[in-house]
Amino acid sequence: MLTLQEKINFLFVGLGYLEHNYGAQGIAFSLMAKLSRCFTSKYTFVLSHDSQRWDKPTFKDVAAPHPFFILGKCRLLFLPLHLFIRRKVKLKDEETKYSLLINALRDSDVIIDLSGIEFIGNLPLIRRYSQLFSTISMQLLAEKHNKIYLKYTKSYGPFLSKDKVYESLTRKQLNKLPFVFVRGENNLKSVKKLGLNTPVYSFPDISISLEPEPKEWALDYVQRLGADTSKKTCGLSPSSVIASIKTKNKNSSCGANHIKLCKKIIEFYRLNNRQVILIPHSIYDGKNTKICDLALCKKIYAELKDKKDVFIINDMDLTYKQVRAIVGLLDFHITGRYHSLCSALSMIVPVVSLSWHMKYEDVMRLFLENFLAIDCRKTNVEKSSKLITEYYHDRRWFDKEEVQKRKRRVLEEIDKSITILVDFINTVAKKA
Repeated sequence: MLTLQEKINFLFVGLGYLEHNYGAQGIAFSLMAKLSRCFTSKYTFVLSHDSQRWDKPTFKDVAAPHPFFILGKCRLLFLPLHLFIRRKVKLKDEETKYSLLINALRDSDVIIDLSGIEFIGNLPLIRRYSQLFSTISMQLLAEKHNKIYLKYTKSYGPFLSKDKVYESLTRKQLNKLPFVFVRGENNLKSVKKLGLNTPVYSFPDISISLEPEPKEWALDYVQRLGADTSKKTCGLSPSSVIASIKTKNKNSSCGANHIKLCKKIIEFYRLNNRQVILIPHSIYDGKNTKICDLALCKKIYAELKDKKDVFIINDMDLTYKQVRAIVGLLDFHITGRYHSLCSALSMIVPVVSLSWHMKYEDVMRLFLENFLAIDCRKTNVEKSSKLITEYYHDRRWFDKEEVQKRKRRVLEEIDKSITILVDFINTVAKKA
């Protein structure tokens, strides 16, 4: 039984891995810092990959079973999915993982889903429903064991009205929550169209509140890359997500065109006598360009005809706080990654986003009246380059004092979301 005086054990789900995944670190570690001011807490993560690098006294982690395996344990309805994965996984290993997960679940008081985006309705049919089932697996498991299950601030959708079944399943799961936190006003409007019975709020992404490493650390790191810190440096964060998007629209900068655009951006920077740092923001293995930004950065760098004054962060052991400090040194940044965008805005650095989702515009609107979020699905390489040139040379759109003022308001809004979260947990504790 929970009481206000007792320690509250949190189980964090929805994050595949933490090493090299700066977005996951930005969300998780920022939330841990906020919750630890309100409770005496312990934290356990359910992860697809081990987190040996992190200081174990900070948190524990357990390996995540396959979501379809979890579903098969929760509902007879999902047994076919359980059987479907038998050829893809070792069932004995999955049973072991499941047993350890159940132990962690029983030891936890509150389960919080921290994934950055869910219920993406415009994916191809099989991927759409596969991800939906994966998303609901932990929620159903929490229900089975009568555990408090919450979702913290994230993006949802887009939702396709033509797929009524998908929309209905999404609505059903979200209505089970005491509240829904979404990232930004556009996303708020989108989610409200579902007609949920539960309250829906718009709050900024909590990663914005994370403090960077000291500037001195970043200067030393960039110098060791070979860059001259007395000269202005610009940043570029390519996105393996955008590079993997297939579109029938030839007038786009997705897929292979994303790589073309990145090369043009690098050349543009160099023509303006700027050093360039390629900053991968979601790293997996450093090899697979479809899922790893570092691999994509390596490919782009290797294909450059002239590499003078171009540097690449080839380090797989940095933290989000460290990368944020590096972003803070930049004169200008262009990024296809949401949490790289959050870092630039938080560090008051002029930034342009290469986007594929409404979440990019939503976060930029918190800080800026006039901004450039290029929709890569609809804007070709030449048009994108032209827009970037305009925003780079004429920076009247970026008033640093105003951005700093807005940041303070953003941080206040994040604290409001924490208050709602903590008040709910305290209310449940009193009733327990």
